[in-house]
Amino acid sequence: MEAIFRPSKWFVIFCGILVATWGILQYVSNLRLEREAEGVGARVFTWFWPGDNWLSEARITSASIERRTETDAIVKVKGKQVLTFFARGQDRNDKTARSETVDCSATLTFYRLSNNWVLGKVELP
Repeated sequence: MEAIFRPSKWFVIFCGILVATWGILQYVSNLRLEREAEGVGARVFTWFWPGDNWLSEARITSASIERRTETDAIVKVKGKQVLTFFARGQDRNDKTARSETVDCSATLTFYRLSNNWVLGKVELP
């Protein structure tokens, strides 16, 4: 049987470059989404409640994409949260404040708006 189509080496090289470029673009896009999720996660767990003198600061240690489509993505973030309680009358820089470090995690749902990811939903365990 005679071969009807035989690709040249330039066609194979072109296809290889095309596949490699697509893979790199996917990697960079996922990395961008994970960095966005880390920033949003840190803002979710960082707050100050002046009525009861509570302060929360968070450092997100990991973000992983659970599911991603063209229009939405679900990202799981994990980190450490430092909860600080100040007694009434103390200022926020007082050394007598009580602090506790706890693990924190959230599932963030992002939606694509134009070329940016926008936070749609936050689910806490």
